Amino acid sequence: MEKPDSVARQREFYGQGSHEHLRAREHDHYARKIVDRLAGVLEMGPEHRVLEVGAGFGRFTFDLLDHCASVVALDLSGRVLESLAQERDARGISEDRCRTQVGDLDAADEIRLGGDFDFVVGFFLLHHLPDFGSGIRSLLRFLRPGGSLGFVEPNRRNPLFLAQVACCPDMNWAEERGMFKLGEGAVMEAYRRAGLSPVATRRFGFFPPQIVNGSAMARRLEARLERSRLLDWVLPFLLMTGRRPEEGGDEV
Repeated sequence: MEKPDSVARQREFYGQGSHEHLRAREHDHYARKIVDRLAGVLEMGPEHRVLEVGAGFGRFTFDLLDHCASVVALDLSGRVLESLAQERDARGISEDRCRTQVGDLDAADEIRLGGDFDFVVGFFLLHHLPDFGSGIRSLLRFLRPGGSLGFVEPNRRNPLFLAQVACCPDMNWAEERGMFKLGEGAVMEAYRRAGLSPVATRRFGFFPPQIVNGSAMARRLEARLERSRLLDWVLPFLLMTGRRPEEGGDEV
């Protein structure tokens, strides 16, 4: 669950600076691959409603819309959601398909999103939460019975994330240190404690966005490297999913 000081700090952080690396852009193969991988594992389809938590400036939001009927983009910061809405309008996407909502997980009871969702997803969100277990439990109120929760998070075993935090002017240790504490075992256990079953973990990716977006050859090489069993443990992204039982089904 978000703590008040954490919420205030994150609102202040995302209320300042350009955060260019988080913004939606055309031909972002890096973001597209991450979304495609999550949507494929969840078996997301054109009839589904999706809640994206921590949507930010919308880097992943518009690719999500290629897989589903609609997305509600939830974020702490009204400033970043204004930017997302401007990008939505520039792309000619209706508000019915892509609605923004300001809110934090600590006040989940106060958030009104218009019914249950088929999927609740987030990209690089959990490691920002002081208590991701409480955050996961709070999100279940938005998920329909039989729906699935899915997150993509950094793999703390990959050393390149240290370099990314050090070199990116829009990132800092105070905001990103959680990625080095969050492990897949702890997240899987939090899923189980929340009653999500079955759970699945996958690792993927290899190159940073500058290389992925700049070279088709690098994208082809990355696909080969992902298949290596020797490299699997250090691949940079963790994709973690869990399914809520149907009503009347057995809880874990």
